Amino acid sequence: MEEGMILDNDINSTIVHPLKKGVTLHAIVDACHSGTILDLLCVYDLKENTWKDNSPPSGARKCTSGGLAICISACGDDKMAADTTAFNRNVMNGAMTYILIETIKNNSGGITYGVLLESMLNQIEKINGDRCLNSRILRKVFRHQVIQEPLLSSSEEFDVYAKKFIL
Repeated sequence: MEEGMILDNDINSTIVHPLKKGVTLHAIVDACHSGTILDLLCVYDLKENTWKDNSPPSGARKCTSGGLAICISACGDDKMAADTTAFNRNVMNGAMTYILIETIKNNSGGITYGVLLESMLNQIEKINGDRCLNSRILRKVFRHQVIQEPLLSSSEEFDVYAKKFIL
């Protein structure tokens, strides 16, 4: 409140730009308006199975110094992230974090980014929709909130169905 908001430009220049060759930054951000929080050049469109250019119109430098930055965000820049008490009944936590952890647990043999995003999206659609019995239980856990689609962004394009998700 006293220092002002943290801008994506500041995050990029502080932790993305300095990344040297051989270094990978992996960010998981479960917050409202977090879509392009690291200001990365590429955003993956799961529905079209393609990378979209997220270069700033100003032409400002938004790349690393040779490293790789990958971010999974809870929702688009203009969306609100849902919370849940699924982790701890007394404390609210991010719904995307819960879904991410459950998806990884269910795929303990390894998972690619593409399969991870698809699995998470399928869970979210079940929670947000009325199509199955389990969704009523899950919607109650998530307090009947609509959960947004996670967003994958990166400092460079890669094959999401070949690259393994590794933390």
